Amino acid sequence: MKSDWYGAQGTVANGTDHPDEVHEARRRKRVLIADRDDAARHMLVNLVESLGYEAVAARSTEEALDIARRTPPEAALIDIGAPLLEGLPTARRMRELAGQASLLLIALTGWGQPQYRDMALAAGFDVHLVKPVGIDQLGFLLSMTLV
Repeated sequence: MKSDWYGAQGTVANGTDHPDEVHEARRRKRVLIADRDDAARHMLVNLVESLGYEAVAARSTEEALDIARRTPPEAALIDIGAPLLEGLPTARRMRELAGQASLLLIALTGWGQPQYRDMALAAGFDVHLVKPVGIDQLGFLLSMTLV
């Protein structure tokens, strides 16, 4: 029980009296991870969860889009290095699904050449990261955008 300046008592949950705001504050931000490689996907899930976010994994871009339709993420890490750069068109579709909601799209690849970075950004990704992704690098990006 907390009391106000005048001695009235009531409960305070996270500094707000609105149940919807309390629920939203307690919900962890959702990060969708799409990577065909099982080991890479599991490593990214563990990394994202260790940073305090909810990680949702997908084995393909199609599965990632299906998940995003059902439970929209606040951020998505998508491997674009899959055969024929299939992850690139996913950026546009993820943006369409997000509508007006904020969405951080991160392209993951093993290719660090400038042309791949340019292709990812032109496709609609916000950031192009070269694997392996470091915890500090990812933590910084997510903390600056998923507040």
